[in-house]
Amino acid sequence: MKKTKTPLNNNRLLLSLFLSTVSTGVMADIPNARSIPENFDYHPTPSVTAQLPAGKPVEKAPDLFGETTGPLPFFGKQIRERGYELPDPYGIGYNYMDMHQNINVNSIGFTGLSIEGEALDPQYIRIDAVKTRQKSKSQMARLDTWLFPFMNIYGVVGHTKGSSVSKINVDAFDLVKFNNLDFKLKFKGTTYGGGTTIAYGYHNWFGTADFNYTRTTFDILDGKINAFTFTPRVGYRFTVPGFEKYALPPSHASVWVGTMYQDVTQDFHGNISDLQMPASLVQLVHLANADNNGRFHVKQHLKSPWNMLVGAQYELTRNFNITTEFGFAKRNSLMVGGEFRF
Repeated sequence: MKKTKTPLNNNRLLLSLFLSTVSTGVMADIPNARSIPENFDYHPTPSVTAQLPAGKPVEKAPDLFGETTGPLPFFGKQIRERGYELPDPYGIGYNYMDMHQNINVNSIGFTGLSIEGEALDPQYIRIDAVKTRQKSKSQMARLDTWLFPFMNIYGVVGHTKGSSVSKINVDAFDLVKFNNLDFKLKFKGTTYGGGTTIAYGYHNWFGTADFNYTRTTFDILDGKINAFTFTPRVGYRFTVPGFEKYALPPSHASVWVGTMYQDVTQDFHGNISDLQMPASLVQLVHLANADNNGRFHVKQHLKSPWNMLVGAQYELTRNFNITTEFGFAKRNSLMVGGEFRF
């Protein structure tokens, strides 16, 4: 009986490489897959990709998985010599993310108001937010490289726009009160940031942990959104037969489940005249902001930092793949994207 080569445990492999290089004084998203999405985010957490050396020898599919050359990832040569498949080290991708989630509004305040030229104390107009729902859409470009066979680093840049609608109660001068008014805040701007993905694989199973930080600056509002995101995933990769009719060779697909944690702070400032005020407040705001010097200040944060994820990816060719991922439970999201590796 012909003996077949059994995939090695990647951790033991990397440890043996590390120990051997130390002894001579010299100090690479998905096993069996070429990429996995990440969330930018968002976002605004932008979505990103990650990979891990495959868990089966390269010689079993030489036409589909040719060997790459170059300095990265570090220790890549030793990994290939042991029969492991590595993804191409560099990648460029595009992701589109549509996200809906609940928000807690810490405060809504106004300054610079006056009536007939006399400054108005902000305490005379009190606003309480009862319920807030936010939606946002992000388009992100991503550049990445495998620094080590188990570690990917990347940078992202793109555009984010969205809005939040709050149910508010207003008490003006202790005389006029409004309940359950819609207060809408729109935002858009440039998102940028970076992160790293740590990956591990055994046979066709894989696990990844992604960490990233992004910031969104606005072109109209004064303020920013800072977001830290942590996303662990576990999945399985399998072979997909080729389609001769469409000249597609045998390839791979991956499915996974995961969870996303977001720590997002949102601090907005701007001119009251730029807001879409509820109809019931238009006359009151016009009276108190006749000279257009009024400013608003909104502080808010995510109501629930965690949600669940399910996703899938299909490799059209060795160098190009498409990905989709759904988020649910407390935060609803849809991400679609494509990536080219070289």
